[in-house]
Amino acid sequence: MLNVNLDNLALLPLIKATWETVYMVFISSFVSIILGLLTGVILFLTRKNQPLEHKTIHQSLGFIVNATRSVPYIILMISILPLTRLIAGTTIGINAALVPLTLAAIPFYARICESALAEVPQALIETAHAMGATTTQLVTKILIPESLPLLIRGIALTVIGLMGYSAMAGAVGGGGLGELAINYGYQRFNVWVTLETVIILILIVQFVQYSGDILAKKRKIKPLLFSSIILGLVCITAQAVPALTAHQSLQTLRIGVMTGWSEEVMKTAQKVALKDYGLNLKIIAFSDYVLPNTALENNNIDANIFQHVPYLDAQIKARGYHLVPIAKTFVYPMGFYSRRIHHIADLKNNSIIAIPNDPSNEGRALLLLQKAGLISLRSGAGVLATIKDITSNPLHLQFKLLDAAQLPRVLKDADLVAITNDYVSNAGLSIKDAIIKEGADSLYANVIVVNAQHKDNILFKELIAVMHSRAVLDKTESLFPDGAAIPAWKVDQ
Repeated sequence: MLNVNLDNLALLPLIKATWETVYMVFISSFVSIILGLLTGVILFLTRKNQPLEHKTIHQSLGFIVNATRSVPYIILMISILPLTRLIAGTTIGINAALVPLTLAAIPFYARICESALAEVPQALIETAHAMGATTTQLVTKILIPESLPLLIRGIALTVIGLMGYSAMAGAVGGGGLGELAINYGYQRFNVWVTLETVIILILIVQFVQYSGDILAKKRKIKPLLFSSIILGLVCITAQAVPALTAHQSLQTLRIGVMTGWSEEVMKTAQKVALKDYGLNLKIIAFSDYVLPNTALENNNIDANIFQHVPYLDAQIKARGYHLVPIAKTFVYPMGFYSRRIHHIADLKNNSIIAIPNDPSNEGRALLLLQKAGLISLRSGAGVLATIKDITSNPLHLQFKLLDAAQLPRVLKDADLVAITNDYVSNAGLSIKDAIIKEGADSLYANVIVVNAQHKDNILFKELIAVMHSRAVLDKTESLFPDGAAIPAWKVDQ
């Protein structure tokens, strides 16, 4: 009999994530369908032998549409951050996610519209012209009504496509079912979270597709307009009520962290901050390692707690950030684990070594291997060393670079796997199982980072006290037992 742990089926996070997905998909769909329809109409009317035939406009607009559709969504989302900030006033959160979602969907629906209008018989268009119809009348009385079934089905396809895109909203702290499935299911090895989110996504997609097919078959647009008005009012209310009911007198710090166990620690920190200092900590979770510093530089958050100094220094050098660390938190020692060997002496020629593919942890893993005497790195390679910096590799070790969350899943396929402590317990391991591991002297202590221009904010002293509190220490050590989390400050006994 299947034993379901009800703790794993948390209802409130699921409801919240579902609403975030509905909100993001509805708003972005509404805007992109309107603008996509307008773009599609222009593309059609400027075609050869059409009322507004214009080769330059048609080709130029077509190029822009094709170029936008060619950019992978995650790259589009990151590359338009300045535009997102200009439009939404921020680069993080649910409203920030609307900008790239909309821009990704407009060209998609534009091409659907152009194709749908092209299905209208040319003879009908010529007849309308012969009867003296204007271009506006041609569009509103002939083209759109005649292509309505295809346009409605295109709306359904656009909405479903946006649901897929919304899964990446976690990169900008946007939330949603996709983020819940990836960050709390996949990354935490929690199959129930993944299962429940997938089921809800399937149900929503089935409802959207079924509704689209029915409305297209009956050629009815009014039910779609009515439901859009109702859902729009709900979205406006959901955004307005929290702003109107917020406690303005409560001092607040917006803290950026990575999704996963860091959020659990910060929930404890929230309680300590509110109880002992009357300070509200607003947690903003990211699934991308670059955006927390971008958000801090742009003052979209007040501090972040997710990185060590080597990574911060590399980011400052590469991007010119004005960020400073103000306190250390914990060292989470990286270790190399194996299901195949018990000691590094057991490694053979051409053994497979799996390491993280992000720049900071790739260098960290290579430095650990160098310390163990397995490889040598180019002088000056430093903390951002890559496999290209290896100058000596006596055993001809083969390196495979993988996403950090994927590494525990390849333990059976590699001889040594570098795993950060975020994923050790999920893999059924303990830091004590590591064949090679960092010690308390590691350079990689996590730090609290703030914008340099605000570093003297008195609230940061309270934040440091909160993060060094006994409650936060106990919570962290419960999540990372057996020395998997080492306090990097002097702990009062």
